[in-house]
Amino acid sequence: MSPTSSANYKAMSKSLESDQAAISATHLPTVAFFGATGGCTLASLSHALKSGYYARALARTPSKLQDMLKQRQLSQALLDAKLVIIQGNAKNEEDVRKVLINEKGELVDQIASGLGGAPKFTPNPLRPTIDDPHVCQDSMITITTVLQRIAASGQTLRMPLLSAISTTGLSQSRDIPIAMVPLYHWMLGPAHADKKLMEDRILEAKEGGWIRDFVIVRASLLLGEARKEVRVGWEGKAPGQLGDGAAVGYTISREDVGLFVYRNIIAQGGGDLVGKKVSITH
Repeated sequence: MSPTSSANYKAMSKSLESDQAAISATHLPTVAFFGATGGCTLASLSHALKSGYYARALARTPSKLQDMLKQRQLSQALLDAKLVIIQGNAKNEEDVRKVLINEKGELVDQIASGLGGAPKFTPNPLRPTIDDPHVCQDSMITITTVLQRIAASGQTLRMPLLSAISTTGLSQSRDIPIAMVPLYHWMLGPAHADKKLMEDRILEAKEGGWIRDFVIVRASLLLGEARKEVRVGWEGKAPGQLGDGAAVGYTISREDVGLFVYRNIIAQGGGDLVGKKVSITH
């Protein structure tokens, strides 16, 4: 795959300072972030702010997000100038609408979602679940319902590009090593079912014209340290459209997922990844 093969992605992972120089004279779009206190989306948000993007983020506790960004060496002055944090819940339509539409009535250009639940263990150690088994699908239903209402309002607005972090294990072809199959299908079943329904809702939103387009990022198991180089594969949205095929691997770090989303989706408007389900792994 040309723009995001392993070799090319390594080349794209040059210093972010050179990014800032290249885009300093360019008008940058505003990006809405959901799940910004999670490791992947926090990394994407941090890179975007450092590169000059305007961002709007939803957070249950705004001070927590502020503190996490400061720990990543973002100054208060930068946060005050570039970031608006809306306190709320991604399942609440009014809260979501405040993130998607600014005080001037302008709709964001992109949406980056990294929502997901936290592991929750049960008496059966082989059947853990997550604290909110429907967080991804319910939140995506809320986000896309707000967009559906906006699209139906008669306003002349350019609908946003939507990217969402999903998981490997959902591909039409095998995208995980055979050794990982028991873990994925027995221990991670509830989380994967939630991600699958989230993906289905995104495809429905595209068909309905509620979003401009989408990129679904299917990340391997989120573990390990950042390497700044990933292997990439993809399949299309149509049944049987396998593209280059999935990238098969064990794990990937949250930092590298966040950097990938920033460099290949936010900074490039999705590029050649638009309309694809993209698998990434170390």
